[in-house]
Amino acid sequence: MKNIVHMGFDGLDVAFETHIPADFAANLSGLKEIAAATREPQLFERGGAKMHVADSGGLGGYTYRVDTGPDGATWFFKQPGINKDPWGVKVSVKSLALALYGLGGVRAKLFAFMEAVGIPYHEGAESISRVDYCLDFFDPDFVLDPSGFVMHSNCSRTENHDMETYGRSGRLTGVRIGKMPGRQVAIYDKRADVIAKKKKEWWEIWNANRREAGLPLLSPDNRATSQVWRIELRAGKKLLKEKWNIRKWEDLDDKLGDLIQWTLRSIRYCVPTTDQNRARWPNTQLWDDIARELQSDLFEMACNASPALVKEVIRSEHAELLKGQLVGLTVSYLSMLDIDHSDLGKVGHEIKKLINHSLLTDPDLFEEKIDKARKRYAFISP
Repeated sequence: MKNIVHMGFDGLDVAFETHIPADFAANLSGLKEIAAATREPQLFERGGAKMHVADSGGLGGYTYRVDTGPDGATWFFKQPGINKDPWGVKVSVKSLALALYGLGGVRAKLFAFMEAVGIPYHEGAESISRVDYCLDFFDPDFVLDPSGFVMHSNCSRTENHDMETYGRSGRLTGVRIGKMPGRQVAIYDKRADVIAKKKKEWWEIWNANRREAGLPLLSPDNRATSQVWRIELRAGKKLLKEKWNIRKWEDLDDKLGDLIQWTLRSIRYCVPTTDQNRARWPNTQLWDDIARELQSDLFEMACNASPALVKEVIRSEHAELLKGQLVGLTVSYLSMLDIDHSDLGKVGHEIKKLINHSLLTDPDLFEEKIDKARKRYAFISP
């Protein structure tokens, strides 16, 4: 498919049969309390690994939750020495990390984090509970038709393969078939999703791959020349463990390719015909192309975008958001003072006076606010 703009892992959840050290738990306990009191995640560094400590844990008895940034992961930890459950560590890897570094790079980062914070690990002590794989393609003429989906007879009644469709303004933008934690296939308008969620970094990811292929770059300004769709294949723990016996890294390496091809045969996107037996409907060219592309090396797929440049895009987007908030608050503040907004000199003077007042009356508090901001944006700051 010449119009592929990205392909690779998009989600990964793994549990580890281990527990965090007692002194690390003590650190997290204190920071969790501060985070709850201040309603602000607390920046913490251990062994060179930075993380934001949240004010809560997670479902399943996980006492602590930490975040290692937009190109990292969310980690969950159980309190050591209390819970008899040996599976004391869980991690959910973010899609951006998988796009930038591929599965091999992400695995290395997971082990590096565990080593840095002192979490013991022995080979085979992992349990994979979710894997998502995606393929993004550029096609301004593609029209999604839910009537073209055909489920193979091997989809038993116990497997929920209900179809959900969604859209806006009379335009169908997505179809989702199946239910987690089993098997799920989705096709949706990724361009619309990126714009709605303000994920500008995806334009850099797509265009880095287009640039590498010598193709014209995509622009968010024109749907006709930048329409990207995504097909996503999701495998939950029920499918991975009960049907495919995929639990360990080795199992994933050996069987993921077969699982993906089996999924594409079980749930097909077809060309509707007059044949009453839908099982005989032929695949669309798109489905055959996707199946062929997903026969390649799935594990070393990573985009051509620079992680530093992607972080710069995220930082710029966040700065724009803050600028908009700043302008809005400035207008509201000046309105309360009944200051003429057209007098730009006076506007600037009032804002400068406000900042100087904060510095002079309580410089320590001002410095404290700056320090909080540095810690809040530690993962995207220069």
